Amino acid sequence: MLRGLVVLRVIIVSTILLSAFLIQITFSLTLPLNPIYYLAAFAYSNAIAALALLRRIPGETHAGFQILGDLVVVTGLVYISGGPDSGFTFLYLSSVTAGAVLLGRRGGVVTAALASIFYASLVQLMHSGVLPSLVSEEIPTRAFTPGGLIGNVALNVFAFFATAFIVSTAAEKLHEARADAERRREEVSRLQALHSSVLSSMSSGVVTTDRHGDVTYLNPPGLELLKKSAREVLGRPLVTLGLVSSDDWRLIQASGGETIRLEGLRRLGKEEAYVGVSATPLRDGEGRTVGRILIFQDLTDLKKLEGAVRLKEKMAAVGELAASIAHEIRNPLASISGSVQVLRSTSIPDSSEGRLMDIVVKESHRLSSILEDFLKYVRPRERAVEPVDASATLRDAVTLLQHSDELGPSHRVEANVEPESVVVSADPGQLRQIFWNLARNAIAAMPAGGTLKISSRLSGESWTFSVADEGRGMTADERDRLFTPFAHSFPGGTGLGLAIVYRIVEEHGGSITVDTAPGRGTTFTIALPRAAGAPAGAHALAASGLA
Repeated sequence: MLRGLVVLRVIIVSTILLSAFLIQITFSLTLPLNPIYYLAAFAYSNAIAALALLRRIPGETHAGFQILGDLVVVTGLVYISGGPDSGFTFLYLSSVTAGAVLLGRRGGVVTAALASIFYASLVQLMHSGVLPSLVSEEIPTRAFTPGGLIGNVALNVFAFFATAFIVSTAAEKLHEARADAERRREEVSRLQALHSSVLSSMSSGVVTTDRHGDVTYLNPPGLELLKKSAREVLGRPLVTLGLVSSDDWRLIQASGGETIRLEGLRRLGKEEAYVGVSATPLRDGEGRTVGRILIFQDLTDLKKLEGAVRLKEKMAAVGELAASIAHEIRNPLASISGSVQVLRSTSIPDSSEGRLMDIVVKESHRLSSILEDFLKYVRPRERAVEPVDASATLRDAVTLLQHSDELGPSHRVEANVEPESVVVSADPGQLRQIFWNLARNAIAAMPAGGTLKISSRLSGESWTFSVADEGRGMTADERDRLFTPFAHSFPGGTGLGLAIVYRIVEEHGGSITVDTAPGRGTTFTIALPRAAGAPAGAHALAASGLA
C-alpha cells in the first residue's frame, strides 16, 4: 500500500504539471511555472526517497513521512493556484484519506489537524500580505472578506475532520472484514486439508457422483482398490467402475434418502473380490440431493475369516454332540459283532443265514472304523511334536501311494518335492496322515483316472506342499462344506478325512487353502512353519541331528 501511495503521488503531480502546460498553450496565459517546477521536483524527490527507504524504516514512520511531504506539496500547490480561491484544496482530503487508511483513526485525525493548520496558516499569511499572491493578473480571482475567509477555513477544516472520521471508520470496517475473510479462508483451507487427509487416510474407498451417476470424486484408497487412475474414472458413469450394476444404480436412485447396502463379488482390476458398498444421498448446503456418495471396501479377507469362524463353531458343535453318541454306540456295536460271529460259527456253511451274518459283521467293522476316525477327529490324541524331515516324509508317502491298491491303472502320480530336505516341528504320524488323507481324497475325485500332481517348495519361513487332481472339481456350496464332518461327496467316504486334515494343520500353526471349480479339478495347498533355526537343503538332517 505504501508503494501505491508513492505511485499515486507521482501520477497526480505529473498530471498537474502537464495540465499547467496545456492551459498555458491553449489559452495563451502567462502562468508562474517555476514554483510548480519546484513542487514537482520536491514531490519526485520525496517519491524516490520513499522508495529507497521502503524496507529500511518501520511502516508507520514511513507512512508518516510520506503524508507530511504530501501536505507540504498540496499546501504549495494551493498557494500557487490562489490560496483560498484555489481549486486544489480538495487534495488535502486525499492526504487525510491516506492517513486514515494507513495509520487508522488516530492517524487520520492527526493528518486532518495538520492539514487544517497548514491551510489556515497559508490563508492567514496570504491575507496579511506576508505571502504575495502568485496568480497572474490575467486570471480573475475572488475577493474574500474576513468573514468569508473564516467561513472558507472553517468549512475546509470541517471537511478534513469529517473525512478523517468517515474514512477511518470505513477502513476499520474494511480491516475487520478482511481479517474475518482471512480467518474464514484459513478455516476453509484447514477444513479442506483435513477433509483431504481423512479421505486419503481411510482404508475404504469413497466415490461421489452427480445426479446422472457420473463420477465427480474418488479418494486415493478407492483408486488403489479399483486399480485405476483418476483420469480413468472422473467424469465417467459409475457403473463402468464395476462397483455396482445398472440394476443396482437404479435401486440406489430410487431409494430417496435411504442408505442402500450392497455386497457381492466384484471385479477389482484383474482380480475378483467380495466387496461391500454403502450408498447414501449427497446433499448441498440447502439439503437438496445433488448426487450420491458411495463407500466401498474389500471384504474378501473378512469373509474368509467369517467362514473359518463359522466352520470352527460348526465343527465344535458337531464334535461335542457326536462324541458322546459315538461312545454310546461303540459298546453295543462290539456286543452285536461278537454275538453275530458266535452265531456264524454255528450256522451251515454257504447258507443264506451265514451270508447275512457275514454282512452284519462286515458292516459292524466298517461302522467301528467310522467311529474310530470320528473319535480321532473330535478327541485327537496328544501330539508328540519333534523335528521331522517333511520332504522325506512326503517322498515316503508318494512311494506308498504309488504301490497302493487304491491307485488304478488309469491313474498317474507326478511328484516334484523340493528342496531335498526341510525340517518342520510336527507330529510324524499326523504329518503322514495329512499326506495320506489328501492323496486318497484326490484319487477318489478321479474315478475314471487322471494325473495326481504332488509338489512342495520352501517359501520364507514356511514349507508349502500341494496336492492337485484332475477330477470333477467342486461347486461353491461343496467348497463351503468341505471341512465339515460327514459332508462327503464320494461313495463309501465317511466325510472325516478332510475334517481331520483341517484340525491337524490348524493345531500345527499352518494354513490350508483350496482352489477348485467344477470341471477343472481341485488343488489343496498346505503351509507349515519351519522348525525354529532349522536349515534347509541337503544338510538339514545332519544339522538337526536326525541323520
